[in-house]
Amino acid sequence: MNDAFSLLANATTPPAGMGSLGEFLATGGYVMLFIVLCSFLAVTVMISAWLRLRDHLVLPANVMSQLRSLPNYAAKGDIKPLQEFLERDSSLLAKLGALAISGTFSSRQECVDTLTARAKEELHHLERGIPMLEVMVTVAPLLGLLGTTAGLVGMFSAFGSDAGPDTTAVAREIGVALRCTIAGLFVAVPSVVAHTYFVRRLDAIGVRLESIMHETIQTFFAHFEVQRAGSPERH
Repeated sequence: MNDAFSLLANATTPPAGMGSLGEFLATGGYVMLFIVLCSFLAVTVMISAWLRLRDHLVLPANVMSQLRSLPNYAAKGDIKPLQEFLERDSSLLAKLGALAISGTFSSRQECVDTLTARAKEELHHLERGIPMLEVMVTVAPLLGLLGTTAGLVGMFSAFGSDAGPDTTAVAREIGVALRCTIAGLFVAVPSVVAHTYFVRRLDAIGVRLESIMHETIQTFFAHFEVQRAGSPERH
């Protein structure tokens, strides 16, 4: 019983110099390398997704304001300034808005179908890399489990010595097992939070785009049809 308590004490009490992160990772065994690579990949995906999904790149307030003032342009009978404004803006909303009021579609349904396909393509582009976070949620704990298993194998191997169990080796292998488990969960938990956030963010962007584009198409085609009906009288 005393030997068991001694092993646990040696495994849970870090030796001198074990307080740094580098030493923690270095003593985690070869599996720790793969867990660290997963963490770098997850952080890269998170930063990239956050940069892509910022409001001024997707749904800037000034573009929304201009599209909602479409009735004012329609009242003046000149939509060219709005088209030029949208063409100068590189945001997702501006690209779809410019397409919606381009006047190149023969019917409202054709415009809706084209915009729907284009919006799906753009959202798919925004989503790139985010599914990798879901992979990390599964892979990182499994790698931690693999490291734990490897540590347990090493621990039991230390018990097989003819001279009796090497308590130092057993404690070291227990430490490897625990460190890999901790590291795997440390990667998986932020990954699942980030994945949930970005998926919800994409869903919200899709809903906002659908609402704004529906309003824009309705207003534009109502004005376009009035102009077309009244054009013979002007000539």
